[in-house]
Amino acid sequence: MIKLFTQAGCNSSRKARQWFRDHDIAFEEKNFSSAAPTVSELKQILCLTENGLEDIISTRSQSYPAIADKLPDMSFNETLRLLCEQPQLLRRPIIVGRNKLQVGFNDDDIRQFIPRHIRRLNFQQTLVGLVDM
Repeated sequence: MIKLFTQAGCNSSRKARQWFRDHDIAFEEKNFSSAAPTVSELKQILCLTENGLEDIISTRSQSYPAIADKLPDMSFNETLRLLCEQPQLLRRPIIVGRNKLQVGFNDDDIRQFIPRHIRRLNFQQTLVGLVDM
């Protein structure tokens, strides 16, 4: 099951939610505005990142300047607890599949969450369409 981590009022979160609905792809949504992420959820997300915390912390967040100088001196667990307490520091949306992760909304990248058999079928239909030209 795809897990969609969002935040109220976030345009990218709305786009991702609508994209999944438009493509009839089941997902479970967790809104950080009403339920903070758990340390366990953040660890699961971080297992799928390429650059660790750097990939999920929003440096454009209004809260970021207040903690930017403290981050390098914080332990990993302290940082995770901080992100749980202040989820507005996280980039959004965060989309987690079985072995897939997307941070932020991107029309092209989100297609990785379309089931493989449907992507293959769409590709074959495209090829047939090119041959018919």
